[in-house]
Amino acid sequence: MSINELKSKCNTAADLTDRWMFKHLAMENIVGSTISDPVLYYKWPLTLFSRGKKENASELLLWIAEKCLSDNGDFESKRSGFHLEFHSYANLWLILAAIELKEYSLADKLFGFLFRYHNKITGGLSTNPSNKKKITEDPLSTSFLGMAACKINNQDLAGLCLKYLISLVEKQPDQKNFYLRTKSDGSLIRNITSDLDSKTYLLKIGEKDESYYFLGAICFFLANYTKTFGTVDEVSKLADRVRQILMSIGAEALKTIWAAKVGPGCVALYSVTSDKQYLDIAKPVINAVLADQHSEGYWLKNDHPWITVTAEQCYWLTEIHKCL
Repeated sequence: MSINELKSKCNTAADLTDRWMFKHLAMENIVGSTISDPVLYYKWPLTLFSRGKKENASELLLWIAEKCLSDNGDFESKRSGFHLEFHSYANLWLILAAIELKEYSLADKLFGFLFRYHNKITGGLSTNPSNKKKITEDPLSTSFLGMAACKINNQDLAGLCLKYLISLVEKQPDQKNFYLRTKSDGSLIRNITSDLDSKTYLLKIGEKDESYYFLGAICFFLANYTKTFGTVDEVSKLADRVRQILMSIGAEALKTIWAAKVGPGCVALYSVTSDKQYLDIAKPVINAVLADQHSEGYWLKNDHPWITVTAEQCYWLTEIHKCL
């Protein structure tokens, strides 16, 4: 598939999702009704902004903040599963939206909460600050903090996030496994007990349905760092190392929604490096995501529209179209 064909497919899919999102907002009367957890829509404001729907994005962001924002800068939410474990992740999507929409007082308040749990020594961000007895740091949360740092042109903060990611990759003990969590002293968590979700602690390189999106988030941050602050040797070396890991995973294992962030991450790196190897990695991931899209524009979970992932895929497809 040519670059123009890929670009066109991504644009068509994003347009379809865009239409479904507005249909859903209208049919469910989301902002006007009382739903149990507005934070469920945490990815929607940034996605709507990326689609050029600034008024809708702002309305949704301020609605979530009005209903759920706590005095300490956190969100009251019925988090469960992944979102309970990765507490910081939803906050970061909302911070990115607040920055883009120039809601700086809101962004500052949200940053204020997260900065309490940002390790200035390792550079890593706490995965779940509410679980104070079991603090871990991870590349997904830290990469999104790094993206926010790029948006506000804070190279010192972005540099700390970069420091964490470099250290994480350098500490990996072999080429068959990629450990995803560290303790607050920076050491890898390698003892993964049965009570833990192993897929958010370890990638088994080359196996299917692993959480390769962690690596995609790193790629997207590195591309944003380069775009914002220019080419830096440390960034280029880390990007090359992650590219090698992704190539060792192979196209077949990457053909899954669990690798979705790899698509936009590698396309973004291609856009700043012109290295077609990144584009080659991205194509099978993007095609897999497109193949899973419902004809109405959403992605399914348990036979229902997947509210969080649908908005996210619309965002990534929009970003891919912009980068190509």
